[in-house]
Amino acid sequence: MVEIPLGSASDQLTVLLLTFARIGTICMLMPGLGEGYVSPRIRLFIAGAISFLLSVTVGARIPELQGFGSVVFAMMSEVVAGLIFGGAMRMFLAAPQIAGQLTSQLTSLSNIFASGAQLMEASSILGAWFVAGAILFTFVSGMHYLMLDAMAVSYNVIPLGGFPNMGDAANAVVRIFAGVFALGVQMAAPFILLSLIFNISVGLANKMMASLPLYFVAMPISILGGLYVLAYAIGPVLAAFRAAFSAWLTAPFA
Repeated sequence: MVEIPLGSASDQLTVLLLTFARIGTICMLMPGLGEGYVSPRIRLFIAGAISFLLSVTVGARIPELQGFGSVVFAMMSEVVAGLIFGGAMRMFLAAPQIAGQLTSQLTSLSNIFASGAQLMEASSILGAWFVAGAILFTFVSGMHYLMLDAMAVSYNVIPLGGFPNMGDAANAVVRIFAGVFALGVQMAAPFILLSLIFNISVGLANKMMASLPLYFVAMPISILGGLYVLAYAIGPVLAAFRAAFSAWLTAPFA
């Protein structure tokens, strides 16, 4: 078995590599940096810079590594920890996507598709727009600082080189996804209420005027009403997303 001496210089290099394994994985998945249209060189540079800064603070927490096998195991543990934290951050983008898809269905805009550059898949125009708006609002409102802080806090949750408890991680991920789904429905609540009122009104109008060409009359009103509500509700909707995301980033997996 190959023995790796852990002197002062090699100790620092080992800490840097272990830190980069976790931070690089998180940067690969986190909102904003993890998008497909972000250059891999930019993502690599940012991950390296953050890893270099954090390696100074977590250096005292390095476990005792006696050989090559223990170093490889610690590296794999850091990658798994990065997947857990980065995946949890990524799941929050499902909330605006759910809200956008629901809004598209409720405002008769579900047949207008976007290229899906923000989602890496085909999506309705409002679904892609909600995701792009959530990512933009994340950085404009300063939440990227909270994401950087959550990276540092992750070492309090999962120590450097320690393998995560997969049972606890699975339970936490399920709770996060359940909360994200509920958040997506809450973000679409104004449009759900609009759709309920509108469809009841259309049903009553159809009962009173059976000869009315309902589709041609109701469709433009539904689209205009949805866009009108969207103009007024987009601020509170994104604020709700920011509040939920920032609350989790403040105490991840608490």
